[in-house]
Order: sequence, then structure tokens, then C-alpha cells
Amino acid sequence: YGCTVMPVSVSIVASSNPVCAGTSVTFTATPINGGTSPSYQWKVNGTNVGTNASTYSYVPANTDLVSCVLTSSLSCTSGNPATSNTISMAVTTPLPVSVSIVASSNPVCAGTSVTFTATPVNGGSAPSYQWKVNGTNVGTNSPTYSYVPANNDVVTCVLTSNATCT
Repeated sequence: YGCTVMPVSVSIVASSNPVCAGTSVTFTATPINGGTSPSYQWKVNGTNVGTNASTYSYVPANTDLVSCVLTSSLSCTSGNPATSNTISMAVTTPLPVSVSIVASSNPVCAGTSVTFTATPVNGGSAPSYQWKVNGTNVGTNSPTYSYVPANNDVVTCVLTSNATCT
């Protein structure tokens, strides 16, 4: 008797894409008609990588091209070995985060309120602010903080960015 010809194929997905530089990504292959013991050959930019496994993890560079070649263990197949889709990785370089503050007046007369304004760099769309006077947390989560300072008070602001890849 003849056998039923089984078309072989494989598709891959990335655990994340785009990613920040230095982030490990896991690629997973889903075979169709791979049989009970298929073999996997992962490729990055056309070069063989990884082990004979349905997953492959590494830290990609920007524009890396990842694919997988599946060889089915079935005997009656078409399209064997099969090459997966290619995933082009988008890797973003981390952005430096910083914050500077200015006082509305300095020096001031005793009893005068001063407003401090924070200017973030790469803070994201909704950064958080923690104001400190002499190292003690004060204020609310706001880009400004106003109070009546004492002589030699040290005012700082800690900015936490919500931007990705910082």
C-alpha cells in the first residue's frame, strides 16, 4: 500500500520583539507533521546556532534574522526539511535617564516659599517624582515641589522613568 503524503512545515515566534539591548529572547518552533522525533536547526543571519531543540534563546542584536529548519521524522512527507518564517529582531539601545531641578528663588528671605521644578530627560510619558529635603521623602508625585526652606536645606528629586529601554 501507498502512504498518505504529509506536508511538513514549521513556524516560529519570539518571546518579545522589539526588545531592549541585552535582553534574552526565546524563540519557539511549532512543527506541523514533524513526527515523534523531529530535528531542529536554528539559524541567526543564516548561520547555524543552538541545539536540536524546539526552543532557542539568546541575546539578539538589532536586525538579526532568526529562522529554524525542521526535519520531520515521518517517512511519507512533502516539503521536508521545512524552513520557518524569518523573524527580524528590533533591538533598542537603552536611553540615559536624568533629572535636573531649579528653584524659583535662591537665596530667599526667611519664611518665603520656594517652588522647585524638575526637568526630566527620557522620563517617558508618565515619570514618577520623589522629592527629598535633607534626604527625607517629601511632597507628592509631581514635577514641582513647594515649601518654606530653612537655611542650608538640601533639596533633591529622584526621577523614575516609565520609558522602555532606559
